[in-house]
Amino acid sequence: MITTAQALSGPWAANVRGGIVTSVLASVLVVSQEIATPLPGPGWIAISVLLQAVASVAWVAVVAGVSRTRFGRVVPVASGLIWVGIGVCRGVVGGLIAFTHGLDPEWLYRIGFWILVSTCWMPLLTYALAQWEEHRRLLARRAVVAMELDAATARAAESADETASRLRAAVDDALSPALDEIRAQLRGRTVPDATAAAAIASRLDELAARTAGFAAAVAVPAPVRAVGRVSVSAASREFELRRPVFAAALSAVATAPLVVPEAYRVGGWWHATEVVIAIAASTAVLIGAFAILRPRHLSGAQRSILSRTGVVLAGVVGSGVLATLSAGSGRPGDVVLLLIFPLVVATAASTIATAVALASTNVELDARAVADSAALDDLRMRALVAEAEAAARLEILIRGDVNGRVASCALALAVLAGGDVTPAARTRIVEGVLSQLDAAAAELRGS
Repeated sequence: MITTAQALSGPWAANVRGGIVTSVLASVLVVSQEIATPLPGPGWIAISVLLQAVASVAWVAVVAGVSRTRFGRVVPVASGLIWVGIGVCRGVVGGLIAFTHGLDPEWLYRIGFWILVSTCWMPLLTYALAQWEEHRRLLARRAVVAMELDAATARAAESADETASRLRAAVDDALSPALDEIRAQLRGRTVPDATAAAAIASRLDELAARTAGFAAAVAVPAPVRAVGRVSVSAASREFELRRPVFAAALSAVATAPLVVPEAYRVGGWWHATEVVIAIAASTAVLIGAFAILRPRHLSGAQRSILSRTGVVLAGVVGSGVLATLSAGSGRPGDVVLLLIFPLVVATAASTIATAVALASTNVELDARAVADSAALDDLRMRALVAEAEAAARLEILIRGDVNGRVASCALALAVLAGGDVTPAARTRIVEGVLSQLDAAAAELRGS
């Protein structure tokens, strides 16, 4: 099970998917901020978006590269440097662009705003992505263990006679071809000459050595299958949000740093208060949506679709409340804020709901996986005991009756190889050897 420290560092601290999400959201905030500055025209706003993104990516690449070179991964200290550095880079670049146009660079505000946004959202996205990957890994692990449990259950349910029969067949496959070949050679000759008898005796000595060296084979557990990956669509239906109020409240906390400071910058405390009221309205909708979307009411696929609809609806409701409260202000920044408000709320709610739900679901999945693995080990042990008992019985047979017959046949044919035997005695010896070999073959086949 992944820990919080592991989730906030490692491969998730600087990854492409997280970078795309944060870049899109940050670009929207930059547009809102620069319209309120105001920069002279959309061209300079686009330049500010681009340069801030480049500076942020460059900082992440440098810090993550150094950390991975020295430690093999992005360590927690490097993660903190990445998040704070992103805020500083964006604040400095935005201030420089404003300064070049004779506008107030607002260094303290810009740097403080972006550090606040980065340190609130980067850990959140990093944690959510880590829990998402852990969720998919745990689902894949449980699927593999489930298949192995099915196989182990069938093997453990096998009767002692069935196990002995299966092992006897395996030994038969290993020894019978040699016995059949020797019997065929003996039957192909009326009375083997000394050279042929010596060759057959040598083969029987070799076969006797193989049966004497036979040991009860200990069944080896089947190798654990490599854990695969679960599809995104399947994983998205396999978790439940058990703390809807907490998730909705945390969404409000994550939304506030993105919109409240800009509202204060554009319209002072009164406008910031209006935005807080809009966030409260969105949070109320989220609580209702999260509370309704429960497994006892809806299936996984239905919850997945309706949860997306719910977070969008919460953003739209909040934007509508904000439009009502700030009607008639005429400030360009207000219009942009109305447009980005649903996006910010929906992104915050989706990310936090996913992180909160996965954190608790993964704990349960991990516990179930451990229990399944323990059950699998127990079943495998039972199968091993049954196979060991059957193999011991078979070993007694092979080391006793079969080996004794083969060894006696080898000695008899060694006498023929000496050459000092009458023809009648040779015939009796060959018939006796064939009889013993037939009996050995029959015993191997369980007949």
